[in-house]
Amino acid sequence: MEKYHIYPWEVIVMIALVAFVIYFRKQQGRQVSEIAARKAKETPAETFMRLRQESIETPAASLGLAGELKPNEPYGILMEMGIPNSVVTLACFANGDARLYYKTGGGMVGGISHEKVRKAAQEFSGLARKALPRMSRVTSYPVPGEDRVRFYVLTPRGVFTTQTDREALGEPGNELAPLFYSGQEVVTQMRQVQEQRDMRSRPTMPSDRPGATPAPAPAPAVSPDVPPDIPPAVPPALDDSTEA
Repeated sequence: MEKYHIYPWEVIVMIALVAFVIYFRKQQGRQVSEIAARKAKETPAETFMRLRQESIETPAASLGLAGELKPNEPYGILMEMGIPNSVVTLACFANGDARLYYKTGGGMVGGISHEKVRKAAQEFSGLARKALPRMSRVTSYPVPGEDRVRFYVLTPRGVFTTQTDREALGEPGNELAPLFYSGQEVVTQMRQVQEQRDMRSRPTMPSDRPGATPAPAPAPAVSPDVPPDIPPAVPPALDDSTEA
């Protein structure tokens, strides 16, 4: 049987490869730690802007929709409303994901795991197609001013936007009103899920009766964003349905 001879250069290459892998993993760990540290130091407004930007930059491929879309077919929509000293952002996608963020802190995420939220989010995203012709393509994404409502629609071709006064949405025949009220329905469904979770999470008095049935464990619900407490400002035009 022929013996395999190990050449010195093979040993050197193997050592170098192991050293590179160890170095690469350390660098990855350091980068993850640095990112976590930066996030921990963020103000509520900075967290809001980061999460908002991530929503706007969501690629269709990450939703599993890239091969199914036409260039101008919407796959996501953001509805933003300016309120005194804050902004509220609702982001929904064609796969049923729904996210709600407050500039002052708080919000809700994880709506895709609930059927009613998922359905409402998909309907909201689908309505964006009708509003798209009156929108303009943009590459910068300012937040709306107070009492203004802005929509951002995501398509494979780019991001499109339009805005209006909040009061104008109540006028008969307003073209953006159906889109706005569809967004409200998403928020309402998210709030109902949140309320159900809160009710199931409330402590119950123990019973000494034999055979008493213990209270059921809390069911999974929309996950609160950081921080998880109720935001200090609730947008009145969304019918206070955005509490976290």
